[in-house]
This record gives sequence, structure tokens and C-alpha cells, in this order.
Amino acid sequence: MDQRFSNRQSLMDAATVLAARRAIDRELAHLIADPFDREAAKRLHDAVGANADRAQEALERLMPVTELREPWAPEALGPATDTTREEPAP
Repeated sequence: MDQRFSNRQSLMDAATVLAARRAIDRELAHLIADPFDREAAKRLHDAVGANADRAQEALERLMPVTELREPWAPEALGPATDTTREEPAP
């Protein structure tokens, strides 16, 4: 990973994606309510244009984060070993 992981940056990126989606969904709902509303169509076009690049950049920054594993997850521990542990007798 080129950059150091930042929980704060990841939260900001997730918020950016959600805000972009909300803006687009809001304008889409207006257009669905009245499919012949030219102003709603223009606002949807503008919302998609304004938010698509921003959301794509944020998603690209989030992709490496989705590949991180929790330190206690089995796949984070590495390959399984064949050694068995014996528990002490009571």
C-alpha cells in the first residue's frame, strides 16, 4: 500500500461516497416523480457530473482498506500449522 492507512480518511471517503449517492438519489426521485420536468432532468445531470468523479476517487482510496484483515482473523495469521497443542492436565 502506497499510503499509510488512516481510519479518519477512510471515514471521510465513505461519507463522500454516501453524500454523492444521496445527492444523485434525491434528484433522481424528483425526476421519477415528474418524468417531464426538464429542470429535474438538468439537476440530475448536474448532480451526477458533480459527484461521480468525487465518489470514484473516494472509492479508489477505500479499495485497499477492504483488503485489510482483522489481526485475529484466521486468514491474517498465515498458513495453518500441523502442530497440535496439548492442554495441561488439571
